[in-house]
Amino acid sequence: MSPRELPLLLVRHAVAEDSHVLGDEARALTSEGRAAFRHHARRLARLTPLTGIVTSPLVRAVQTAELLAEAFGLSSVEVHPALLPRKGAHKRILKLARQLGPGWALVGHNPSLERAGALALEGEELPDKLRKGMALALRPLSGGGYTLTWWASPGRPIRRPGDSRR
Repeated sequence: MSPRELPLLLVRHAVAEDSHVLGDEARALTSEGRAAFRHHARRLARLTPLTGIVTSPLVRAVQTAELLAEAFGLSSVEVHPALLPRKGAHKRILKLARQLGPGWALVGHNPSLERAGALALEGEELPDKLRKGMALALRPLSGGGYTLTWWASPGRPIRRPGDSRR
């Protein structure tokens, strides 16, 4: 697979605890969320190779990114503030995605990842809600936009545009 054929993955963090005594930033993955995402990440690794992984600095996203790196055989993840769930994050996420290019996974949060996906598809509606642990595979187009290649959530079948089931 040539680098240009590699997708960009937008990955929402896996299922995390509802609260943490140290605040939202410290919320970790639940043991069930960790187990489900580990299995899911292995399935994703069979679909496409990755060049690298960039993640939000929040604990739940870093833990998700580390499980992804393990499944893809990557030795590290990079933490980037563009993936923090703040106002205007969707624009920063898409800018970072364009800088990194195809073959990267960006791990973050909703609603910013969902909005970044819609912005990448140039306003085209996403086919599904971006569930926890879900990965969207976007292929870059020559004009600067993206097209949706497939999407997958833990415990659900991999879906592609044109699939008849919703």
